[in-house]
Amino acid sequence: MLRALPVLPVVSVFLLAGCGVAGTEFHPGIAAEVGDQTITSQHLDKVTDDYCSGFETLSKDDPERGDPVPLRYVTNQFATILVDQAAAEQLADQYDVEPSPAYKGSLAQIEPEIAKLSEDQKEAFLEILGADNYNKDVLTQIGEISLQDQGTTDATPDDQYAEGQKVLSAWVADHDVEVNPKYAVDLDATGQVDTDLSYAVGSTAKDGLKPQPDPGYTSSLPSHLVCLD
Repeated sequence: MLRALPVLPVVSVFLLAGCGVAGTEFHPGIAAEVGDQTITSQHLDKVTDDYCSGFETLSKDDPERGDPVPLRYVTNQFATILVDQAAAEQLADQYDVEPSPAYKGSLAQIEPEIAKLSEDQKEAFLEILGADNYNKDVLTQIGEISLQDQGTTDATPDDQYAEGQKVLSAWVADHDVEVNPKYAVDLDATGQVDTDLSYAVGSTAKDGLKPQPDPGYTSSLPSHLVCLD
């Protein structure tokens, strides 16, 4: 059984134009701009909703049902994964790297476990879990190339992946990568961070900005703001 929220077909991205959001560089409906790719808020929200509803369906057959998570934390995690993938795809083109057979096999292993879900839910699972696997796969290959260029030929896969992450961070620093502040994403942080343009005043609002979800905060939320409720 698929146990935890992560941690794709390829992520859908669209180039959009429109009026800018006051006080930001973002156009309405844009979640992130990563180099020459744009991820829409509509796409991110749909993937999140479909994944959560699918995970709830799967968990009904599991006696050790997963814990509820505030929806904003899930959206933060998925935004990070999709931004990472958009950057990794462009970096892979630069290094002439293709996903390995192991990556394709990982997608095939997911499909039987989500067979009972709707088509939209299946697509969400394949996109999010596939993106996570894609990132690890191509960054490990890129890390291997980078280390070999530095004269290291006996690195472990973990070392190669760590090097690939460093290469990705350097790529992000050298390219236009912007994430809408509402998604509380910092690619150098673990968990969500407070990037919101508004100011949290009440204790409940402040609890919602913690790097990791607080059980008390989660239980106070209405069901439509919780994943796996």
